Amino acid sequence: MPQISAAVAIAPHSPLEPMELALAEPRGMEILVRTRASGICHTDLIIRDSDFGAPLPAVLGHEGAGIVEAVGDAVRDVEPGDHVLLTQASCGHCNTCRQAHPMNCENFARYNISGKRANGEHPFDGRISGGVGGQSSFATHMLAYDTNAVILPRDYPFEWAAALSCGVTTGASSVLRVLTPSAGSTFVVIGAGAVGLGALMAAHVAGCSTIIAIDLLGDRRNLALELGATHVLDGADPDLAATIIEITRGGADFLVDAVGLPGTTADAVQSLRPGGHAILLGAAGVGQRAPIDIMALLFNRKIQGATLGDQVPHSTIPALISLQRQGRFPFEKLLTFYPFGEINAAIHDMEAGRAIKPVLLFD
Repeated sequence: MPQISAAVAIAPHSPLEPMELALAEPRGMEILVRTRASGICHTDLIIRDSDFGAPLPAVLGHEGAGIVEAVGDAVRDVEPGDHVLLTQASCGHCNTCRQAHPMNCENFARYNISGKRANGEHPFDGRISGGVGGQSSFATHMLAYDTNAVILPRDYPFEWAAALSCGVTTGASSVLRVLTPSAGSTFVVIGAGAVGLGALMAAHVAGCSTIIAIDLLGDRRNLALELGATHVLDGADPDLAATIIEITRGGADFLVDAVGLPGTTADAVQSLRPGGHAILLGAAGVGQRAPIDIMALLFNRKIQGATLGDQVPHSTIPALISLQRQGRFPFEKLLTFYPFGEINAAIHDMEAGRAIKPVLLFD
């Protein structure tokens, strides 16, 4: 078992603690990846705080990129030396995986949030949970699967790739794959974090004519304008829905709620025109309930969830890399870099709103 260094979540709302652990060797469809970069996502903090997912203590992190060092005996498409981005894992053989919806995998929980490997064994020595997002990237090495490894161009920076594993791509794929707005349509995003700005940039790529970004922080509203927003609104405005209806002359065609609070979800429904379509991506934790105007939904308005933007990573990630290289999807403007040893400072900056997408760098 290789010895690795990891940052371990010990207790809710507490700093992660450095530990030396033994990691299992890859078997079957598993691969061993040396971590070169990892994003930090709000979902990691929800798991840290025991609101969802793997039991503590746990090695978190689900936005890892690195170099493959070893593979299990059933792996065919990935080999040692490959540069890979790890996304959320899927089994590859259930009905939804076969229908090109791996983010709806019938075995998603077993592969991503159970705290164990898909075979039911613990990835680390002792009883520390792992396998978060099919990887546990807050460590110098990750045990993942060939189904969640997207092979990267050798010249593509790991620190950029890591940011595409979850948040940014969730927002972008929700727009480009699920909403599919036509050129000239109106679009609103509530929350200008990594998910929301990913959605905004995708709406700009799609040719939406009116793009409204809403956030509490002025610097994020300014960044939204730089990335393609035509209007920005303060999230503290008590009449957001009325303002959106006025700007769009009747309501938004498409909307992404990247916050997921009861109030923002209610605003999302009220801000749509008849026939409008909203996606709920934010998650403030389990147990949230939103007051929805049922009459508003009766007029052909639609609201849905879109787990990880319903992405197909092996096609979605290369497409976004291509758009970035063309200068049309400049997600690198969202990133702030930290050495792995400063992971708690990175988390603190994200919670304080100082970093939109922190990315950890490994030697």
